[in-house]
Amino acid sequence: MIGHQYRGSWPQGNHGPPHQRGRQVSQEQILERIHGNLYSIVGEAVDDVKVEEDKWSRTEIVKRIVGYIYKAAKTPDLMHKPWQEISKTIVHHGMGSYVSACSEKPWFYQLALGNAFTSAVWELVQASARGRPQVHFQDVQDFVVREFEQHLDKSLLTKAVWDATMLTFKDRDIQPKIFKAVHNTYQPALDELLADTRPIDDARKVETFTRRWMETSMQRAWSALESAEQVLSTGQVIRLFQNLIAPFGEGHEYTCIPSMLVDQIGRPPRNWKFLRTAVSKMFEEWHAAQTAPQPSKRRKKGHDGGGGGGGGEEPEEAEEQEATRDEEEEVPAEEENPPEEEELGDFAAENGTNGAKEEVLEEEDAELKDPWETLEPEDAELEDLDVKDGEDLNGAGGEALPEENGHPECTSAGDCLGAPSDGLVRHMIEGEDGDVYCEACWHSFMFHNPDLEGLWEDGDQAGQRYEAPPGDP
Repeated sequence: MIGHQYRGSWPQGNHGPPHQRGRQVSQEQILERIHGNLYSIVGEAVDDVKVEEDKWSRTEIVKRIVGYIYKAAKTPDLMHKPWQEISKTIVHHGMGSYVSACSEKPWFYQLALGNAFTSAVWELVQASARGRPQVHFQDVQDFVVREFEQHLDKSLLTKAVWDATMLTFKDRDIQPKIFKAVHNTYQPALDELLADTRPIDDARKVETFTRRWMETSMQRAWSALESAEQVLSTGQVIRLFQNLIAPFGEGHEYTCIPSMLVDQIGRPPRNWKFLRTAVSKMFEEWHAAQTAPQPSKRRKKGHDGGGGGGGGEEPEEAEEQEATRDEEEEVPAEEENPPEEEELGDFAAENGTNGAKEEVLEEEDAELKDPWETLEPEDAELEDLDVKDGEDLNGAGGEALPEENGHPECTSAGDCLGAPSDGLVRHMIEGEDGDVYCEACWHSFMFHNPDLEGLWEDGDQAGQRYEAPPGDP
């Protein structure tokens, strides 16, 4: 969870949790009631955050958000579905529009919309309750709020991974490939950890998850990048995971490490010594797996021996794979690719594979008495690992980055990723004009949500639909 309370409060007056009606009402009456309730509930929620908005008026914010939820409530045939399905559908569709239009707003993660979604769901659940088992309002509210929070959590994780990627790699052609590799391997790494039933403490779980996430994401990134050996250096991978640990700065509590692992012990520090150890070991294992001589395997033919004795046995799949690799040309060390997981042997076990040996865990316990051990300040390598203001993150001799002021007309303002020379794209919401963003910001939004619609605002393509560059994920 992000750590905020998203329910909000029911507004005073006649818009509290409604009670079961004794008479049947039409769908139009239900939608009218939903619309009225939403204006009251969303209005009170907006009052708590409107001071953070310097462009939209209170009326504009309320109108937009009510529209997102109300449109979701109008989804056909909702009243014929179970109440859990009604809840998921409304939250999913409503949050899709909300994230697309408002995710860059400073109040996005503070606006308490849990009760607004619950209000819409509850009206539809009541209307569909005839002939079905009764459900308590509190159960519906708890379910809806959890769905809402999960959508916010996913949105924040996506933003954090993207920010960490941009902070580490300045090449815009590289950023989306690194982002996709890191973002898409997060949940599988967590699922693998949770499937491991060995009794280990939270600190060790953080290490296991981080190591596994690092290994799988960097393998995928290496395969996606041209000249990967020039991009994914030891220092750059360490910087990337430092930024994932504290994507919004050391002073901000958020981390990309799953909250279930750090709620009790807190997140690791940015200069966590474990990162350097894990990254160095990963590259050593890659090199060892690529340079180690492969044992020769004889490929037996199925017709040899005429079916008598062992001579007619088909080769096992593993032998076929080894023989295929033996036939390949040797790859020079400077051009090597990361090995496939089955080639890593014990290293895969140390990364949390379910079949890992207990001896590995005991050995690690002996090596790392303090799991949050940090690098010593006087360590000469620390200066290379900690990112300082103005440092060239791509390792170009430590020269200061050129000052970027963003695009003066981009709605992202101080958070703009682009430059004055970038083109402008207008966000289109259900055919209506939305805000204007620079090309760089809009490009990043589309990686978060590929369903966004935008039109070029200026340049030779003005008025035409914005299309992501070919080859983007």
